[in-house]
Amino acid sequence: MRNKNHIERHYTKWGYIFIIPFVVVFLIFNFWPLASTFYYAFCYLKHAGNTNPEFLPSIGKPLFKNFTEVFKAKSFYSALQNTFLFFLASTIPEWILAFWLAVMMTDRRMHIKARFIWKLAFFFPKLMSGGILGVSITSTIVGFVANAAGLSAAAMSMNGFGLTEKDMEFVLSVKFIIIVASILLHFGITFIYAVAGITGIPVETFEAAEIDGANRLQTFFKITLPSMRPMLFFITVVSVVDGLGMYDIPSLFGAYDTTRSNLTLMMYMNNQAFQGSYAYDKASAVSLVMLAIYIVAALIVYFLLLRDKDEAKFKKAIRQERRELKRGI
Repeated sequence: MRNKNHIERHYTKWGYIFIIPFVVVFLIFNFWPLASTFYYAFCYLKHAGNTNPEFLPSIGKPLFKNFTEVFKAKSFYSALQNTFLFFLASTIPEWILAFWLAVMMTDRRMHIKARFIWKLAFFFPKLMSGGILGVSITSTIVGFVANAAGLSAAAMSMNGFGLTEKDMEFVLSVKFIIIVASILLHFGITFIYAVAGITGIPVETFEAAEIDGANRLQTFFKITLPSMRPMLFFITVVSVVDGLGMYDIPSLFGAYDTTRSNLTLMMYMNNQAFQGSYAYDKASAVSLVMLAIYIVAALIVYFLLLRDKDEAKFKKAIRQERRELKRGI
């Protein structure tokens, strides 16, 4: 027994030794910047070269002064509006396309050849830099959309519909191009996650659905989505982080002009930190606001869409029963 305990302590010691590099790297490159961000958000640090942040209450200023200045800026609300527009307008079509392709690629009743090549082709854009691929995608989209819009407007005008190129301004706008490019750039990773979630469901479950006469649509909503709830929550969190933190593609249309319609929260934070007065304190406040938005969005999605409502009702009934028993005692 003594030798067994000695061996367990020996292996436990080496386990702690092996995780030391990870802990050191995490503390230096993750925890310290995060802690500094929280600290700078409540400090005065607004000049280039100012390496001595001053805690706001210590210099007689309100603790939430940086947050107040952020919420007073009109450009912040423009960035917030654009960010949610890009997020919703790109994420919903991206999910529809990704899940549709994932179901097709994993359906045993559809004999699709060269599935591995198709999966690699869908995922390949995510392996490349967002900026590099964004340039090629946006340039292609701009040319295609411009020609298509011009031809469509000419054709509709000739057929008596009275449509002109001015009426097609939306499809020629920067926002529309950003949305389309974001869908093409990010749907591949969502597709891979969806395939992983679907393939993790036991085959017997789908076979039972086929025997019961369920069609593909019923199988998807009644079997597939409920069975891959953990993966669906992970996909949602990743989509929220990527969508609300969008920077690569919108910045291709001008990263430092706050009057542009492509301004996002990440671009706004970057402008505060590295342009003008180098307001790291205000940029830190914006980053904390973004963190709060991430948390709220994830909680909303979880409680409305992904939470197991039957399990929640069961736990609520157990708590109610325990309270009644205590009252009876």
